[in-house]
Amino acid sequence: MTIKDLYAAPRPAVSSLPESGATSRRTGSGRDLRVSYELYPPRNSRLTSQAWAGIDRLLDSRPDYVSVTFGTSGTTPDASQSVLWHALKRSGRPVLAHLTCLGKTRTKLVGIIQDMMDLGVRDFLALRGDEAPDSASGAAEPNEFDRAFQLVQLIREVSADYLGDAHAVSIAVAAYPAGSIQTRTDAVQALVQKQAAGADFAITQVFYQARDYAELVQSATYQGVTIPIVPGIIPFTDMHRLQRLEGLTGVPVPERIKSIANISDPAERILESLGATLNFVNDLIEANAPGIHFYTFNRPRPVLDLVEHLRSRGFTHVDQEDSQDLLGLMNATMHRISP
Repeated sequence: MTIKDLYAAPRPAVSSLPESGATSRRTGSGRDLRVSYELYPPRNSRLTSQAWAGIDRLLDSRPDYVSVTFGTSGTTPDASQSVLWHALKRSGRPVLAHLTCLGKTRTKLVGIIQDMMDLGVRDFLALRGDEAPDSASGAAEPNEFDRAFQLVQLIREVSADYLGDAHAVSIAVAAYPAGSIQTRTDAVQALVQKQAAGADFAITQVFYQARDYAELVQSATYQGVTIPIVPGIIPFTDMHRLQRLEGLTGVPVPERIKSIANISDPAERILESLGATLNFVNDLIEANAPGIHFYTFNRPRPVLDLVEHLRSRGFTHVDQEDSQDLLGLMNATMHRISP
């Protein structure tokens, strides 16, 4: 099974745009909500390190799948492959391998894709990637890729040649709900192009307004996009990280979220931040999101609190054999985050 199969069930179209911060009603569309996590390769390669312990706690909570970033934050491709292998073996679930193409040749990319396939990877997130800080121009050198849709096409070709079936793998791409009108228009057109190249589903960049997601889905649908679009979110519990992301992505953190950092009582502050995140997830469920992809930064605690709270309310998919094992964690979570 690949990740595209998790999102294969048809879902109702978006019928309304939720108001920002509104508390949504429970709807039937949330019952099969898929939950996934993004993991980072730890800089510390020792499996006994705190970072690896965090990864294992996230894997052991049985998400529907995890994604693993590629050679970011000072790590190497070898570190990414270590996490891919570890996640595949420990979880027994699909693992989505990030892959960037900017500045890489076709030959280089084919080798990386085949190496990942040899590990057992059958799910890829095809990304353009960021330009190097010392890059003199945004133009690609001869034989180098510079667009995500090119990488989507290449993964299909390698799958056909190396695995004997172009559709033996699933391919995700990025989507962008936030930004100016022109930015969002360009992002939808890019999504159309990536779907035409063979993408199976999309995961969004971080954003903070459920209305932005609903408008993205509506605009993309109007332009002929039919692949599922999964919202990617970060818990509102770490303001320093949110501010860093604002600088990296250009997506501003709303004042309603920033104001939580001014709460003096730590217990009240964490409760308010988790509650605000849950309201955001509820609004996304109301907008018929097929799943929630959590950007974890390998920090298990806030994500596990949120996911188990959602599971206790019946908003996420839990396999029957997992339900009893998760009961104790649900009860502990409810005790921590309930007033």
